[in-house]
Amino acid sequence: AIAVTNYTVYTQTAGTAPNTFPIVNYFYPENATTAQSQVAVTVPIMNFYEQTFETYPFHEEKYGHAQCGFGGGMEHTTVSFMGSFGRNLIAHELGHQWFGDKITCGSWKDIWLNEGAATYLSGLVIEELDGAPSFRDWRYWTIDNITSQPGGSVYLTDADTLNVSRIFSSRLSYNKGAMVFHMLRYKMGDANYFQALRNYLADNELAYAYAKTPDLQSHLEAQSGMDLDEFFNDWVYRQGYPTYNITTTSGPGPATVTINQTQSHSSVTFFEMPVTVRFTSDSGATFDAVLDNTYSGQQFTVTLPFEAESVEFDPEHDIISRNNNITLNRDAVSPLAAIKLYPNPASAQLSVEVPEGILVSKATFYNALGQRVLEAAEGTSWNVSQLATGMHFVVLDTNAGSVQMKFIKE
Repeated sequence: AIAVTNYTVYTQTAGTAPNTFPIVNYFYPENATTAQSQVAVTVPIMNFYEQTFETYPFHEEKYGHAQCGFGGGMEHTTVSFMGSFGRNLIAHELGHQWFGDKITCGSWKDIWLNEGAATYLSGLVIEELDGAPSFRDWRYWTIDNITSQPGGSVYLTDADTLNVSRIFSSRLSYNKGAMVFHMLRYKMGDANYFQALRNYLADNELAYAYAKTPDLQSHLEAQSGMDLDEFFNDWVYRQGYPTYNITTTSGPGPATVTINQTQSHSSVTFFEMPVTVRFTSDSGATFDAVLDNTYSGQQFTVTLPFEAESVEFDPEHDIISRNNNITLNRDAVSPLAAIKLYPNPASAQLSVEVPEGILVSKATFYNALGQRVLEAAEGTSWNVSQLATGMHFVVLDTNAGSVQMKFIKE
């Protein structure tokens, strides 16, 4: 790529010693003063990316921007061509130096590895420089755009690769790809997620070469220990998004949460995701329950420290979804609240009294340190004589959800 005109050249310095390098900017003379002020943010963004991922991949040469006469930007290794100098565009094109230039997508089907990643990195810059509330707003509007149509996958079909507008779809390759990156972070947790991305960037088979979607998945799985086949099948390879319909009781104590789901596109029968339900008391106290939702109609029991005045689904906008409905039923009482252990304390035999219609499918016992010490299949009575004396907990899996109770072993 070549750009030629009577540029004004403005140089910044970035990086951490001994890996410092210049950022060489080429501005139209009539825009130079304004552009110089706008690109000042490049250095803190570069510092943030280096701290989060790794040293700028081309620190032995330079980075830079070249002003040119088109909308948007186009990253090239070591110098991005820029139609303007807004912060989001600077963050996006700089992000491509890692995701797109150091590691390039191995086919057009995998374009989200470039564009989804760079779009998400521009979101991370909002989180870093503006704070969590602004980043939450960014996710809200990104999800709103993704779900403005019922279909569309992140991964392209053979026919899609012949359609330039589909390859570079802002709704799918950029925004849905970005939110898939975020949902993986939400599912895995920050420590495993960012380490997996660092491992991916450092992979000698991929660095300064090409990657396809399974390459990213394998690094995420290796770091987290999770099987992500279901996630990638639903959110990357297939189409659409879920709509959640949730009902919950109010507590205090055991509250039942029932989660139902419909899908916007027939290619997915169910979107598996951990989902967050936030309970708020009349005094403004909050309690977040993260529930691993794996089928429609699934019920959970959550022990609330207060009576909920209101309830909210996905309060941080972590999941691609739309038209969700959540109902707080203050009059309903969880059937699990009536479950009782006896005798308590127990020396040999521990039994449970359950309401009519409640079936216990499994009982898992833990000591006070949270270590699992006993597991039993369906039943309502167990021999606990072999357990150590002291406080224990039992988690009962039932057809109405799960509940944790404590007892004393004499």
